[in-house]
Amino acid sequence: MNKILLLILLLCTTFTSYAQYDPSATNYGLVVSKSFGLENEIAIGARVEYAFNCYTTFMGEYNRTFAIGAEDDYEGFNEFALGVNLIMFNWYPTTITAGIGYMGNDSDEFEDIEDDAFLSFRTGNFNHGAQIKIRALHQVSIPVHIFAELNVKSLGRRYDTFLVGFSYDFNAR
Repeated sequence: MNKILLLILLLCTTFTSYAQYDPSATNYGLVVSKSFGLENEIAIGARVEYAFNCYTTFMGEYNRTFAIGAEDDYEGFNEFALGVNLIMFNWYPTTITAGIGYMGNDSDEFEDIEDDAFLSFRTGNFNHGAQIKIRALHQVSIPVHIFAELNVKSLGRRYDTFLVGFSYDFNAR
């Protein structure tokens, strides 16, 4: 009985709560991410988010990975991703979202670990896969959101990331 009441409470909270963004909002953001693959590897990136409605956000992002104090033979790589996030829980002004999407990168190291990948393929020098996202989004003010996000990628643990960033809505009222 307690489990049913908890489920009803969560559903009511989710469906009667505020949205992650206003409908038709376009947000632009910057991120810094830490890779689980290498100790000194980080990435800096940019993203665009479009809120189709109050509960669905489409994302496009670009990240450039590099290593601090790396050996001479290390070359960073570029990563692109497209995805969709949906609200899981919303305690205004904080929202927990989860999503899925496509991701691809031009990492040379993928050839060595390709057998460990779950769902992936390679075309030329570009690696393709999927990712699962979970994000905590907090509205600092009307146009500004900060977030922390975990990305688990099908290319293997080497490419999983944790990132922090902020987004800004230039059209917010």
